Amino acid sequence: MSEVELNASRGGLPSPWASDLALDSLTTSLSAVILQTKADVLALNKPPTEPSETKLLGDVSFTLQGLNSSTLPFVDSGAISLPNTLPLPMISILHSLVEPALLYKNLTIFVESPSGLIGQAFRSAIETELRGYLSLISKIDEEIRKELQAEKDVPEWKRGWSLGGVTLKKCIYWLRDPTIILRLMTDMAEKCKDKNGGQLLNVLHSYTSHGDPFISDFASRLLKDVSRPFYEFLQQWIYTGDIRDPYMEYFVQKGDQTDAVWDGRYVLEESQIPTFISDELVKKIFQTGKSLDFIRMGCGEGDWVDRHGTELSRTFHYGEADGEIEAAIDTAHRKTVTHLMFLLTTKFKLKEHIQALKNYLLLGQGDFVAMLMELLAPSLERPANTLYRHNLTSILETAIRGSNAQYSIPEVLRNLDARMLELSHGEIGWDVFTLEYKVEAPLDVIVNAYATRQYLKIFNFLWRLKRVGFVLDVAWRRSITGARGILSYVKDAVDSDWKMARACCSEMIHFICQLEYYILYEVIESSWSELQYELNKPDLTLDHLIEVHTKYLGNITHKGLLGSARAGKEDSLIHQLHEILKIMLSFTDAIDTLYNFSVEEYTRRQTADPNTPGDNDATATVATTHHAFISTRIKSLKINFHSLVEKLLGDLAYQSDTEMRFLGVRLNFNEYYVVQRHKKVTTDAART
Repeated sequence: MSEVELNASRGGLPSPWASDLALDSLTTSLSAVILQTKADVLALNKPPTEPSETKLLGDVSFTLQGLNSSTLPFVDSGAISLPNTLPLPMISILHSLVEPALLYKNLTIFVESPSGLIGQAFRSAIETELRGYLSLISKIDEEIRKELQAEKDVPEWKRGWSLGGVTLKKCIYWLRDPTIILRLMTDMAEKCKDKNGGQLLNVLHSYTSHGDPFISDFASRLLKDVSRPFYEFLQQWIYTGDIRDPYMEYFVQKGDQTDAVWDGRYVLEESQIPTFISDELVKKIFQTGKSLDFIRMGCGEGDWVDRHGTELSRTFHYGEADGEIEAAIDTAHRKTVTHLMFLLTTKFKLKEHIQALKNYLLLGQGDFVAMLMELLAPSLERPANTLYRHNLTSILETAIRGSNAQYSIPEVLRNLDARMLELSHGEIGWDVFTLEYKVEAPLDVIVNAYATRQYLKIFNFLWRLKRVGFVLDVAWRRSITGARGILSYVKDAVDSDWKMARACCSEMIHFICQLEYYILYEVIESSWSELQYELNKPDLTLDHLIEVHTKYLGNITHKGLLGSARAGKEDSLIHQLHEILKIMLSFTDAIDTLYNFSVEEYTRRQTADPNTPGDNDATATVATTHHAFISTRIKSLKINFHSLVEKLLGDLAYQSDTEMRFLGVRLNFNEYYVVQRHKKVTTDAART
């Protein structure tokens, strides 16, 4: 006997109609050969070649069940040993006949291999098909046994050649469609052996678009059973917000941040998303389950989640009528996200806290900010290491009681606090003071650590801007009131200096006012209107809320802090602005020095002794030297201020953002400053 190895999946996956044509052709050719062989045997009156067809028929049912027999033993799961004494036509018949046996043998091994829940469902579906195959083999075996019983009445010399109804070729005919199914399942098993979950479903779903209706219908029927665990995952997720997936087959998986309640708690596993679910539907499914989990874990509303699951829960299966699954998911999604936003806005006062952040950290509560600055100014002028937090907190409470901030809800006032930043040597109170607004769970998923840093960054800049405006106002009031009083007595000595100082101070106040208007109204109020529009949308989700709030802060920090749009100069404008503010603070110090000098000059003149002119001349000489130093410093600060402003205006003119360009127009509305235009760099490439 010779071993002929048969590959269970040879030739790929042929169409059943092409298989029929091939089988008919083979049957015709083999029939002619067999008839000729019978004629020769009858003419020569010789027994047929061993083993006879009768013997092969007796063993074929065992072979088709994957069992060894005396004539057709299995070498291994992929090969059967065929007798080498048979003629070529009979070998060809046996080749076709043992193919389903080898396919069946390999599939039985596959269904016993370990896998996840969806993989087990796939193996169970194949096992069900194999039981149907065995049922057919049982019927074929019954027909063969009847034929073998009838064979006993044939003369001995004719035995071995079945002239009745059951032949090996007829067995091939009976096994034609089952063989196609076995080939198809073998091909599926080969492609799915290393896949699980949604990946496995995607492989099977690809067969549903096959051009052969037999294959596509079979794949659709198989998928109804195989996809059952997937739809159980889906049902559990969108109705309870939980997922029990021990083999990680669902496209929603628990993230690495196990202590998180929103971002990072669950993640989408892209490779496990079935292709028969649209991207939009996947997004809704993911949001629905996340929202239910957040309602239970973050909001403490587990009872509502249980009622939600009981009221809406239904089963899903593959191949449902168009739109039914989508409609059920839409209903669950809409009800879940609506209830979540209702909880955030009513139970947890979302809008009130967002408004409070704007009022206090973005300095939108004007009367509160003005009173707080008036009360804090004396303390903040002192060294930072002399300040105590309880004193700052006491002043904060006084500012709240003395302004409209007192009418804020208790939850807001409880979260507002004053603190000091990390101290550095030589800093004063203005440099380290900051307001703090503590946002508690579950709202901290919206005002997260990043958002808190952005609010602090904006507050510190606005607070510094307010401080500069405050000290400039103080300097301006002092110069105006002094001009009507004590300064009028020393006009001959300091009048020109005060004219220059008042003119420059007026420029700086104009600069601060325009910048404050731009940030508070053009930037913050504009961004706030956009945020309010998004917050009032009926289909708002928590993901979208986080996104629009982050965008809101991003717009403020970019436009309000004059973030440059040009590569490599992200901080150039804000750096220039900080330098201008430093010049302004130095200028107010110079005005204070000039005022003190003016008072000293007035006092010197009032106390001069006419009897000691020498002493008076010496004192006047010292005063003149000091006066010259002050005058030179004021002129220098004015020149530096003009230079920095002109450079800033030049850079603003080239910003892509319209509001930032228009800020430059407002700062130089009368073209008082000579704007430093950027030089055009011309290259040969540019000319080309």
